[in-house]
Amino acid sequence: MRLAFCVGLYVLAAFFLDPQSFVALSRIYAENFITAVPILLVGGVGTAALIFGRQAPTRYAVELLRTRWRSCVPVLLFFLIGMTAFSTHKSMIPRIVPFYADPWLADLDEWIHGAAPWELAHRLDHDLWAFFVFKCYDVLWFAQWLGMVLFVAMWSDRIARIRYLWAVALTISIVGTLLALLLSSVGPIYFDHFVGGDRFGDLRVAMSGLESSVIVREYAEYLLTLHTTGNAGLGGGISAMPSLHVALATLNAYFLSSLNRWLGVLGWIFAALIMYGSVYTGWHYAVDGYVSIIVVSVIWWGTGRLVRE
Repeated sequence: MRLAFCVGLYVLAAFFLDPQSFVALSRIYAENFITAVPILLVGGVGTAALIFGRQAPTRYAVELLRTRWRSCVPVLLFFLIGMTAFSTHKSMIPRIVPFYADPWLADLDEWIHGAAPWELAHRLDHDLWAFFVFKCYDVLWFAQWLGMVLFVAMWSDRIARIRYLWAVALTISIVGTLLALLLSSVGPIYFDHFVGGDRFGDLRVAMSGLESSVIVREYAEYLLTLHTTGNAGLGGGISAMPSLHVALATLNAYFLSSLNRWLGVLGWIFAALIMYGSVYTGWHYAVDGYVSIIVVSVIWWGTGRLVRE
């Protein structure tokens, strides 16, 4: 109940800040949700049936859905309205705190690494590798996140389920909203547009030399159009520090590690790939990911104490 109350406050705050965008985004997210959830649900339940119900996979799948759907539906509904609220909050960031942190974030990045981290990441440059990184950062990241929420929603371990859902809610609200507001920034990909100059001109050249980078460049143009027109759209809003991509991948790595050592290994490999991809694409400074990892580590430790008490 406390978790539902906190999520409700987060949602109400988004609605009162920008009711028009919230209503428009709720429709957009609902349409995409209706398409994505059945696909992931069939894939997830089917995989579970093949692993745990090999003697009668169909019967196992039907029984799993029959016994767990009541716990699954509320979680998915909260996920839907929570994502709508998150996108509303994100699009409001520059209206509340104009983008200001990029110059010192870029300087800090270079001071820590001795060079711009994107240059180090692009030392491994090949179009096939780039395509793999872009797809992991986009499609696989979202599939892992929503798939994990679906898994937890249907999981019978109530205590572990509460811990994960609290951790997700805190990660989105602290990393994706509060810190993003306090450290309002756009990232390397938009640095020259918002700050001026040509500091990241070589990044644009490197990306334009990769055929598959059209995925990133088109999405960057899409977000910039939403920002300049003030329209609401799927995944809208510009925010770099901290990285929610890295934060949620790290959270899922911690969660998978709590289930199984080898699942944890896979989770951490994926989290490292997302960290690398956040720099390689230019969406983030490396320090965006470092801050996310630190904050999520504290959140995971704190939620562990919360459920034990």
